[in-house]
Amino acid sequence: MVFKKLLLCCVSGAILISTTVFAKTDKFYKPYDTVGDVEHIQPKLYVVHNVNVSLSSKINAPDFLNQEQVKERYIQKLNDALGAQNMLANEHTEKPILVDFDIKQKRVFAGEDLSFISSKVIGKYAHTEFQYTSTLSYNNAEIAKLSVDKMIGIGKNGSFGKIYRDLSGSGKAENELEDIDAFTMLMIENLPK
Repeated sequence: MVFKKLLLCCVSGAILISTTVFAKTDKFYKPYDTVGDVEHIQPKLYVVHNVNVSLSSKINAPDFLNQEQVKERYIQKLNDALGAQNMLANEHTEKPILVDFDIKQKRVFAGEDLSFISSKVIGKYAHTEFQYTSTLSYNNAEIAKLSVDKMIGIGKNGSFGKIYRDLSGSGKAENELEDIDAFTMLMIENLPK
């Protein structure tokens, strides 16, 4: 009887130790996919290292931000959101995680595909389509990566606000800024905590 209890304790201890030692490291950085075996860095504090923006539009829109201004907006809003959620590294952070964003943004106007009929068919700003890839690195090594396929920005008023904006033809440059701001918050929400 004593032997069975001792054996049970040894087996239980071995299982506990093996699950701790061989725990999957990919869970540390969800929803990102880890690259090989990675260190579990705590606390997870980030430095926005690199932001690349590719802005496209079928319509020339001089009242809207250009590509460089859109990039500056992303950098500012990413840092603001990280700071607001206490996830922004500073000069005293021992193990900052560098985060790179590669963003593709397509500006869409109502009726833009009907321009062959007349330029008067083209309406106001409709929405922005986003997709991005984010890479986390530490000590000059990539540790995790996330790719998000096409999403449509709906601004600060949600789906119904976007539908109203589209139907009324009231889309403006400020609506694109709202879409960028909402998308930036999603990017930060996707970062591992």
